[in-house]
Amino acid sequence: MCLLLIRTVAILLAMLGMTALAQDFPWKPMRIIVPTSVATTSDLTARFIAEQMTKELKVSVVVENKSGANGILGVTEFLAAPHDGHTLLLTNSSLYANPTLYKKIPYDPVKDFRILVGVNQVFLIMVASPSFNVNSIRQLVEYAKERPNQVTYASASIGSSTHTGPELFASRAGIKLRHIPYKGGAQAIVDVSGGHVNIAMTAVPTAAPLVASGKLKALAVTGPHRSALLPDVPTLAESGIAGAEVISKQSIVASVDIPEGAAARLTVVISRILNTPEYAKFLASNGIEKELIPPEFYSKIGADELKRWAEMVNISGAKID
Repeated sequence: MCLLLIRTVAILLAMLGMTALAQDFPWKPMRIIVPTSVATTSDLTARFIAEQMTKELKVSVVVENKSGANGILGVTEFLAAPHDGHTLLLTNSSLYANPTLYKKIPYDPVKDFRILVGVNQVFLIMVASPSFNVNSIRQLVEYAKERPNQVTYASASIGSSTHTGPELFASRAGIKLRHIPYKGGAQAIVDVSGGHVNIAMTAVPTAAPLVASGKLKALAVTGPHRSALLPDVPTLAESGIAGAEVISKQSIVASVDIPEGAAARLTVVISRILNTPEYAKFLASNGIEKELIPPEFYSKIGADELKRWAEMVNISGAKID
């Protein structure tokens, strides 16, 4: 009986300690590291969340962009910071693609991070040059089958989703495409628009204004459903190509050993922000999809994401070192 009482008291004390820590957290300014450049979807998302967190938590929450090496520089910066919950990382697909792209990376995408909450999903869209004589996925597949390795596609870089995505599509469609890699997505899309390259995959928010102005032709969206920003554009599945979905899930993560109280407080606060009308408006205006998986389930998807992106990288044959 005494032993049971001691255990009960210990548990209650631990719970009280966790509650106190959650109430006291944060006790200093915070930052969200974004492993991409300014004005990307990741950057815009992080800045929206940081602004709202500043209001909720009553401390300054700033965004720091640390781009380079397909996101590895940002992850390295994040892991070097104190593991007290005051430094967070906004992740995207590169976190899970890198272990297959590189022979060695300075992190384990499953063991080194604690996913606090999934914040959104970014769909890609297959676009074509206005001068390219195809207007649908079906026509593209027929054209490419008659001309193996002659249809060109532009990507932002080797190993990016704009590289692995078209290769996954080509594998599912039974065609061969020719890869034209660039050092950044902007010039890749400019050259597709100008007719120097036939097709590309790019983020829906990037493509939407160019499609509206006639500078690009939209062929299909890579998500499981159509984009609200381009509702007339079918999905790849609707176009007859199954199993070629390309979705970059973005999430806010902390170090795996973050104090439980801090993790609980952050999850509650960020989840509340993500369920506001303001965030819904932000998503709609930028062509970004809401993440529908609750935090308690999202925290377990790391292994699935690692497997999914490893398959895509292997299909593409991409290697960086």
